[in-house]
Parts: sequence; structure tokens; C-alpha cells
Amino acid sequence: MTDASMWLRTWSKTAAPRATLLCFPPTGLGASTFRPWQEELGPDALVVGAQLPCREERIEEEPPHRVEEVAAETVRALDGLASTRSNPLTLVGVGSGTAMALEAAALLEAAGHPVRRVVLASGRPPHFVGTPGDETLEQATDILGQTDQEIIASGCSCLPGLDVAAQLDSWLVERMLTGFRATVAMIAEYRYAHPELACEIQAWHGSDDPLVRTEHNDGWREYTSGAFTARSFPDCHDYFTISRNAMPGALGELLSSDASANAAPGR
Repeated sequence: MTDASMWLRTWSKTAAPRATLLCFPPTGLGASTFRPWQEELGPDALVVGAQLPCREERIEEEPPHRVEEVAAETVRALDGLASTRSNPLTLVGVGSGTAMALEAAALLEAAGHPVRRVVLASGRPPHFVGTPGDETLEQATDILGQTDQEIIASGCSCLPGLDVAAQLDSWLVERMLTGFRATVAMIAEYRYAHPELACEIQAWHGSDDPLVRTEHNDGWREYTSGAFTARSFPDCHDYFTISRNAMPGALGELLSSDASANAAPGR
């Protein structure tokens, strides 16, 4: 059985939150990315960060090589958190985490676990991967062919702290780049193979993002038979990680709307 303490991180002691957010981080980042979100969203929400092997305190482990593996392990781990079983579940994916969130939502729905919504930020839908002119696949092929020193010299924003680590610890750099390459490869290979989701999808991107343009963001509509909303925020691809309050602020609006709807007469 999957150990929830390995795959999931939480930072709230609230026994009965009104909503749970299961969050998948972008390439190169770990579950701690979402720790500030817990304070921002307050005790009514339980923020759960997915912790992948070869990141943060799991840095010594070998990285996963398939999105399906990450989603399956995370969903199994979620069963170990009793507080997630009786309140609405929102899945959140940022960057490469969008594919993981989408796959996890499909597994949860197939298992009869209701999902309130999926929020997908700064990620291209799987059906855009490998299409003619796909810059992300070209970028992935280029990255996978680069040496460690070439990636370090490029100042890759997907690996925060890499330049500092390169000056201090060659082993840490090797582990960071091992995880980075594995994530790039598994996102390039991932294809969605499930029925449409029944839950709502919210697709968010930065208006100045050259990699996730409006047509890509709108493309997430194909993955649900439920409600769909596309939102554009004023910045670039890294908007949701650089601006700490961008996503929790928008997520808080969604949770407040849910609470108001549930409190309406007749509910």
C-alpha cells in the first residue's frame, strides 16, 4: 500500500476542513511550493501537496517516468487521509503538474470518488503535444540532448536554485537534473486515455505566456463534459509560481463561491 506520508504533504491541523485541494507542482519544484497557500486560504481549506520522488526530501529516490504512475500513487495515498473523504475535492496542477492532475482526476472519478473541479494552470493539454510546430516538444528534445553544464548555463527557470547548487554540491545538481529530465520526458510522452471528466475544469494561463497560448488554454475544454472556464492572468509562463498570491487568491474566490452556493436556501 502506498504510504501517504511519502507522496503527500499537509500543513493544517484542521480536523474538518470544508474543502480539500490536491496540488501537483511544476517541473523542478516540490510539495513545499504549496505550503504558503495553506496560510493564504485559511483553516476552511486543506491544502495537500503531492511530493514526487527525486524532489526535495525525496531527492535520493529515482524519479518517476510516467504520469500514470504519479497519479496512481497519489490517488492511493489520498485514501490514507481521512479528512479528504467527506468534503469537496479540487485538484490543482501547475505547469507539468497539469497532466498529473488531469490523470488523477480521471482515476478518482473512475473509482467513484467525486471531484468538485480541476484547476489547470500554465500547461498545454496532452493533445497539443507532438503536433506540428509544437514548441514544447522541440524544447523537450533540445533539453534532453543537452549536457548538465549546458542546462546550468542556460539559467533554466524550471530549476530554481540550480545555479547556486552548481557552486556547492555536484551530487545535488546531478539529482536535480535527473528529476528534471525525467519530468520533461514523461510529459512529452503522456497521452490521456480516459472518458471525459464529469467535473468542472478551470484552465488558467498568463496572457504573455509564449508556451501556453489562448488556444492551448481553451483546449482543456475537450477533457470535460461538465462546466468549463478559461481565465487569463496578466503575466508570463512562471506567473503562478513567481507571484505567490496569484493562485491562492483566485482559488480562494472559487472556494468562497462554493461556500455561498452551499449556504443558499434549499441547499
